Amino acid sequence: MKMLCITDLHGDHRMLERILLDAGPADLVLLGGDITHFGTPNVAEAVVRRLQQTGVKVLAVAGNCDSQTIDQRLIELGVSLFGRGIQHGQVGFHGVSAMPPWRGTMYELTEEQIANALCDGDAPLVEAPYRVLLSHSPPHGTSLDRTRHGDHVGSTAVREFIDRRQPSLVVCGHIHEGRGVDRLGDTHVVNCGPANRGCYAQVELNAGFEIHLRCLI
Repeated sequence: MKMLCITDLHGDHRMLERILLDAGPADLVLLGGDITHFGTPNVAEAVVRRLQQTGVKVLAVAGNCDSQTIDQRLIELGVSLFGRGIQHGQVGFHGVSAMPPWRGTMYELTEEQIANALCDGDAPLVEAPYRVLLSHSPPHGTSLDRTRHGDHVGSTAVREFIDRRQPSLVVCGHIHEGRGVDRLGDTHVVNCGPANRGCYAQVELNAGFEIHLRCLI
């Protein structure tokens, strides 16, 4: 299975086209939030529809620069992973949207709400040979959630979930400068980097997960 992982597009359709051309064929697209830059559900839907035109399955969560109404549109489109578990082949996928509390002016969830969504989505996937978490926010306290000022601003609930449940792979974004790959126990974690700057990740499942970071700029 080949997965194209895109986060933090911020509504940049031109860069999306460049990424699709550069990445080539995939079996599945994970769209990890900040699909828009404080845009409407219609803007988010246009991104999802464009990805679906390539003939692949699309699974998505919303980001802090999206909204609850965008999350609802993702549900209506049948692509939402927020608090939901979906098995595709050998892989079980679930996800969580938004980000932990910050200024109260974006799409934010409490750590308790994040924890509940993680548990709800993970519950149906206990028999899946591989489990993948799509989270807009990275786990707290890694190289992937450190801001340019050196602060760790990831989700403690996501980190606690990883430490406890050890999913096979976590795909995240949110902290643009945190682009990279890390490992927490048996869990591989990738911050794809900002797609509006040409960054994305490709993940291939063979005997295990192979992660490749790409950037067009």
